[in-house]
Amino acid sequence: LRNWLVALDAGTGETLWQSEERRWPTVTAAGERDVHNSADGIVCWPDNQAIPVIAGDGTVYAASGHSGDLRAIRDKDGDGVISPLEVSTFAPEKCFLNSPSLAPGMLVAAPCWGPTYVFKA
Repeated sequence: LRNWLVALDAGTGETLWQSEERRWPTVTAAGERDVHNSADGIVCWPDNQAIPVIAGDGTVYAASGHSGDLRAIRDKDGDGVISPLEVSTFAPEKCFLNSPSLAPGMLVAAPCWGPTYVFKA
């Protein structure tokens, strides 16, 4: 499956940049086939992607409902092309249903069935 994140200029609708997450080979999301606590439910049924969150510095944090990758994306040089050096990926190998959250100096993300990950600056 293919999934893209596209940044648009709010005033013109012009594409500023786009980034494709790694392709996922199946319709079953990462972690869906693992054994889970029955109180948590049998499956998570995530969307293709959790709602991205944008930090004050322009970094976009995108959580995948396919691969379970949490990506930090920022067009640092402003050329409209996202190079591999402009993407940082954390791969807990569990799909995401919900958006990551930001607080001053902190990013928090919880994939389906946890655990919750806290990243501090």
